Amino acid sequence: MATPSTFHTPSTSNPKVLIIGAGMGGVTLALLLEKANIDYEIYERAKELKAVGSAIGIAPNVMPMMEQLGLLDDIKGIYQVFKQMDVYNESPDGETLELSSRTEFSELKELSGYPSVSMSRPEFHALLISRVPAHKLHLGKRVLSISQDDETGVLIRTSDGMSHEGDILVGADGAYSSVRHSLYKQLANEGLLPSSDAEDLKVCHMSILGTSNPVDPALIPPAEDGLSRGCSVVGHNKPHSLPLGANGGYVTIGDLVDNTPQENITKVMLEEKLYNTWYHRRTVLIGDACHKMLPNAGRGAVNAMLDAVILANAIYEIGVDATPRNIQSAFREYFNERFPHAKADLEASQKMAKLNAGQTWSDNLRRKVVFKFMPASLMRSYFTRTLAYRPQASFLPKVECRGSVKPEPQKKSKRYQRENAIAV
Repeated sequence: MATPSTFHTPSTSNPKVLIIGAGMGGVTLALLLEKANIDYEIYERAKELKAVGSAIGIAPNVMPMMEQLGLLDDIKGIYQVFKQMDVYNESPDGETLELSSRTEFSELKELSGYPSVSMSRPEFHALLISRVPAHKLHLGKRVLSISQDDETGVLIRTSDGMSHEGDILVGADGAYSSVRHSLYKQLANEGLLPSSDAEDLKVCHMSILGTSNPVDPALIPPAEDGLSRGCSVVGHNKPHSLPLGANGGYVTIGDLVDNTPQENITKVMLEEKLYNTWYHRRTVLIGDACHKMLPNAGRGAVNAMLDAVILANAIYEIGVDATPRNIQSAFREYFNERFPHAKADLEASQKMAKLNAGQTWSDNLRRKVVFKFMPASLMRSYFTRTLAYRPQASFLPKVECRGSVKPEPQKKSKRYQRENAIAV
């Protein structure tokens, strides 16, 4: 087996990228590198790919990039337009859930040129995976350690006893990232790890039920005894009713649980944390590995895909000169653009979690005031500000703006312009 001091010969072409994790961020990055003709491999710890969760919301921010990748028509075949969001609160008698607010999303297409959409998470993930060449995806590869050297490259050792070499290592392996753990251990040994990054993830004390095969509430028969079934999975015994049944009828949360196959239900704890260290030497983090968000604002997967496109742009600019200096410069460019946006979205998810799920009396009061008196113009202003950030792959033909909100100016690729000029 190779040793860290001799394990790699520096690239004389585009850098070779090792991607750890085949989630939304890692696979999106792979598809972008494929288009950029940059060598890469994906290593996934799971022996079988299975996306956890039921639905995923895709905001217009990533749609131009999806169109560049040639995925837009395929996505249209599996998505539904996300028209509104209803928030329910427990009624005073504790027996039902009452509608407390409704947020409309119908104007997003006019503002951005794309609707906000929702689709099956497993279907969307499978679509992305289907575009990755099979020989580039390696399953059952749990990372045990990483070694990196400024001059010779990066090496990972996996649980199957193998080692793999490259120029750049990307940790896209989720909230409990093995890559981040190994990287931070190195930084701590060198006295370079900020104390805030050494702290554990903050676990929020709430859980959700994720199903990979949602049921249609209108098809659920009413409970004969009027009681909620399957409540031990939900976590309490109240038969909360929702007006989701056929002909305006009600079904209970227990009914939803009981009519969903047990193997498709996952009870999860939700964490959040924004890390300040996203890269060091030849290793860089994306997605939940560097910014774990609550799901309330629906920005977790979107931010992972935004990370992917900005990092791909930065790696593309390295060209054939993958020196440590150029790699660090690329990582710095990526971090400087993405960190402020990720921080803003994490803060938005925190506020939305308070509004939607806060349990204190002040949370309840804030919820009533905001949802009852917030003017529509304020929500439109928020949409306008958020939708202005719609970055694209700088090395692919640009998709023209179709919405009334113009996208933020994006740094052009000098390499793409230079190579196009030579071709002409």
